[in-house]
Amino acid sequence: MDELFLKIPRLERYFRIVLQRTYAASQMRIRYLYGMTAEERYEHFHSLFPEFVQRVPLYMLASYLGFSPEFLSRIRARKNV
Repeated sequence: MDELFLKIPRLERYFRIVLQRTYAASQMRIRYLYGMTAEERYEHFHSLFPEFVQRVPLYMLASYLGFSPEFLSRIRARKNV
């Protein structure tokens, strides 16, 4: 990889930028997991990606947000009441 980066410097820059963005996204995810309640995480995610929330299975969404599918169902039920 180092050889490739020496031959094509723009490729090194591209992968460095990708790595930096990935790192920043993971830091934000950690901040949300530890700095928000489960309901706040759901609300925040729903406000950013409302159409995605409707299309993805609940168990996957719950897993991504860090809680059980049953808890997600309770959050959604309270929101709809």
